[in-house]
Amino acid sequence: MAGGKGTRLSPLKPVMEVCGKPMIQWVAELAMRYASQVYIATVKGHPAEEKLRKIHRVLYTSGLGYENDVVEAVSSVKLPALVLPSDVPFLDGDTIEILIRECNSSICTLLSQGKFVGVSLWRALDLEDYQSIDYPRKIVNVNTWNDLTEINKLC
Repeated sequence: MAGGKGTRLSPLKPVMEVCGKPMIQWVAELAMRYASQVYIATVKGHPAEEKLRKIHRVLYTSGLGYENDVVEAVSSVKLPALVLPSDVPFLDGDTIEILIRECNSSICTLLSQGKFVGVSLWRALDLEDYQSIDYPRKIVNVNTWNDLTEINKLC
């Protein structure tokens, strides 16, 4: 997912660099370990659209908000589908393994320290069969300039 307005940081957030490469590239590389097809979901005319297309195949959504865009994106691909936001560059395989292992519903999402981080697994489009999975560690989500500065200190 890389189509947001980026009002707290920048509309170019998905392609801003963390430790020498665009945030979305970190996420796409992780996704490729779990999926035969990887798409970057964005809106037409997004300021980072050209750069996103150079990183991976782009799938377009309407831009009506994260939740709506996730449903649009997932409805456009073969299930199961893993949904990863572009602003979690240090997400790791252990996190994804926990999500896959503990998911017992059509839609499962991770909570990091009680907060949604936009990471989810969709096995079906049944919006009534939903499960939140508590993840014990903090998932670093880059939303502000301070977040970007702090995550780059972890290189």
